[in-house]
This record gives sequence, structure tokens and C-alpha cells, in this order.
Amino acid sequence: MSTNKLLDVLCWTPLAKPIRAMRIHRINRVARENYDKRKIDKLINQIVVNHGDLLS
Repeated sequence: MSTNKLLDVLCWTPLAKPIRAMRIHRINRVARENYDKRKIDKLINQIVVNHGDLLS
């Protein structure tokens, strides 16, 4: 049984609140990582556009 399926089953027990908190924490972490990646990509693209002649 996979971890997600096990957590889905446990959501119907008294452990639902800690599991929900763990999932929200994971979603927020992934969202922050994706935001940081987009911000870094934008910054790198700006550097390439502004200083592309130095990268050749």
C-alpha cells in the first residue's frame, strides 16, 4: 500500500487532524519551492538579457 493511500485511510480515524496538518505543510512547502524557482528563473533571464554579451 502506498503512503498516500495509507494516509487516505487514516483520514477517517482520529488521526485526521495531524494528517491534514502534514498535508497542508507539504503543499505549502512545494508552493514556496515553486515560487522560488519561478523567481530565480526570472532573475536569471534578466541577467542573460542584460549581460548576455559577458556570457559569450
